[in-house]
Amino acid sequence: MDFNKAGPNKRVCAFFIDSILGQVGGVLLSLAIGKNVSWFGWAGYILLKDCTQGQSVGKRLIGIQVIDENNDPANISKTILRNISMIIPVFPLIEYIVMLRDKAEGKRIGDRLVKAKVCDLKPQAQDGVFLWISIVLLIVITVIQVGIVFMLVKQHPELLRK
Repeated sequence: MDFNKAGPNKRVCAFFIDSILGQVGGVLLSLAIGKNVSWFGWAGYILLKDCTQGQSVGKRLIGIQVIDENNDPANISKTILRNISMIIPVFPLIEYIVMLRDKAEGKRIGDRLVKAKVCDLKPQAQDGVFLWISIVLLIVITVIQVGIVFMLVKQHPELLRK
């Protein structure tokens, strides 16, 4: 397989899609068990998201894939280790900056840690288009997170008391 480096906008867009799916899954899990475990649901999804042939739902929709140094889809242990940094607050932003600075391969810290790279399976789809899709998805993520806060406050009104 020829390696076509996935552009940063495609990668961010795929992450936003996965983040939305993880947040919705976390909210549904919280509603099902009656306790707010939305972060744990989201974090579990983010850790495991690329375990199917190196693709998450977001990566599959966008047309990108995590591959190892042999150009094979990354295995489950590599994808979990690769994604640990993405569940640490603020670290996805650091990963984004590192990815942008690596002009040659566009690797983030998690990619370097497990010797993986993200290839573009649909290089004909322009990376720039995904910037606008990512902006819309960021707005959706913000709305979901505000909804989670309201759900948390509704379940635990004592959080608003001093």
